[in-house]
Amino acid sequence: MNDIITKKEKISNKFSTLLRIEGKGDLAELSEFKLPYPHEYSRIGNKYKIAWHIDGVFWTKSGTNFLNDILARFILSFENITHSTAHPISKKDNTLKLKLFQQLNSIKKQTFAANSNKFEDNVFWSLKLFVEHYISKGGFCPYSSLESYAFNHFVDYTKDRSTLRAKCRSIWNYYDAREWQTQLQYTKKLTEEEYLMTRQENMKKQTKLKAEATRKKIINTITGMFADDYKKKSGEWNISKIAKEINVSRNSVYKYIKEFEDNL
Repeated sequence: MNDIITKKEKISNKFSTLLRIEGKGDLAELSEFKLPYPHEYSRIGNKYKIAWHIDGVFWTKSGTNFLNDILARFILSFENITHSTAHPISKKDNTLKLKLFQQLNSIKKQTFAANSNKFEDNVFWSLKLFVEHYISKGGFCPYSSLESYAFNHFVDYTKDRSTLRAKCRSIWNYYDAREWQTQLQYTKKLTEEEYLMTRQENMKKQTKLKAEATRKKIINTITGMFADDYKKKSGEWNISKIAKEINVSRNSVYKYIKEFEDNL
């Protein structure tokens, strides 16, 4: 009788995986994608932390790739997500199968560069997905955000830290040279005159988009479920608290609240 159990199998029988995401918003995505109700949930203001207990641990190459794919899907599917991670925890009851999260949004590989053989690895594609997510929201991706995401998720799956940092630089430079457009948007080479003109227009566009994103964040805060938390005892809006909570300037908060109330 073959009753040999490997060391990794023994470890797997003692652990589950904690899948956790953090962000801001009303978590409408849970119902939109018909996701299981989280095992862990907490909220402070408009910030939330949620987590699920997943069956098993993902120590094989295919398992790790599957887990990274799900983490990338969360970034594409959830509004204002700030952090996503997965790590082993002690064995839990009532765990869920990771495949229950496959209905989250994904981007097909053909939307990226055609010479994909040069970067035939899931870490590279996950980092590109991260940048594409920023672009899809109408903004540019800070290099520090990309590198932070990379080292939080993939430092154990590359040869060394310099290799991971090189991937980040390669991806960031790729999109910077294309004025933060996706592969499908960037369809032709530009002359120097066209490039300078496009750069100026894009800067104006990005400024306008950032202003609109700030306005929406402020209006969502003062009209959301927890709007009363941002009022003083006098009934006036606590401008400083709102600005600190959603990381915008006090002037912007005052400006957009005034515009909103003047239009009521």
